Parts: sequence; C-alpha cells; structure tokens
Amino acid sequence: MISAELKIGRTFGIRFEHGKDFMTELEEFCRVNNVKQGYVPFFFGDFSEINIVGTCSKVEHPEAPMLNSPAYFENVETFGCGTIAYDKEAGTILPHFHISIGSRLNSATAHTSHFISGKVQFLIEMMLVEVLSPSMERILDENVFNLRLLSFL
Repeated sequence: MISAELKIGRTFGIRFEHGKDFMTELEEFCRVNNVKQGYVPFFFGDFSEINIVGTCSKVEHPEAPMLNSPAYFENVETFGCGTIAYDKEAGTILPHFHISIGSRLNSATAHTSHFISGKVQFLIEMMLVEVLSPSMERILDENVFNLRLLSFL
C-alpha cells in the first residue's frame, strides 16, 4: 500500500458548459487557477459524446489495461470521480477519472470504466479539491503493465 497524508488547499465548484470538450476545459481551469494536483470527489451531468475504455472483442491479456480501446457512446448521463496529478516535465496535469454512464436512448443502460474523453451536453458539475502537498505524480511502474501510477513524493 502507498499512502500519504494530504495537505488540502482550495475547494472549487466548476460548471463545464454545453458543447465544450471536458478535458480541454479542465486543463484550462487548472491553468487559470494554478491548480497542479488534487482530487475530484464527484462530477456529474451529461455528455453528447463520450469515450470510455471498453471492448466487445476477445483480448489476449484481459487483466491488462486497455487504454487504447475506446468504447463510444452518445447522449449519456454520468457520475464520476478521480485524481489529478502533475507532470513537471511537460508542465501539464494528468487526470485519472473513472465514470459510470447511463444511455438515455437505451433505457438508461449503464456502463462503468476509465474515462477517456467527452463533449459536454447541457452541463457537467464538478467539485475539485486542491492538494498542496505532498507532490502527486504518476510514476511509470514496469511491474504493472508500464502504467504511470499515482505516487506521493
């Protein structure tokens, strides 16, 4: 187990607007407000288009991540949460969200997975809590499929 006591900074309420790209808006918010890391206890709302990780095909290693395997959906209701780490070298945030979606056009059929991208429909509401310390970074772990895992430095 890896853990750390977090020193909390500001808390923000954010509304993402209709027609906007969710990740682009999040990056802009963090840049404007100088937020480099934190956690999102929840966000919810609608996406007109969304990609989450998923497949209907047989995979060679089902236990491995499938980050390059998007499942596409339209007109969904969502609820998600996650963390935001910082890449010092690139000077960008590294969000990691998991999300549950319900397809309004298919009897609210639901799916849950890793969030890849989405275009806001109507609005997305988010609460974001800034973490001042320790430094939250994603460190490459060769033992876990070369994933960049959250670390506290």
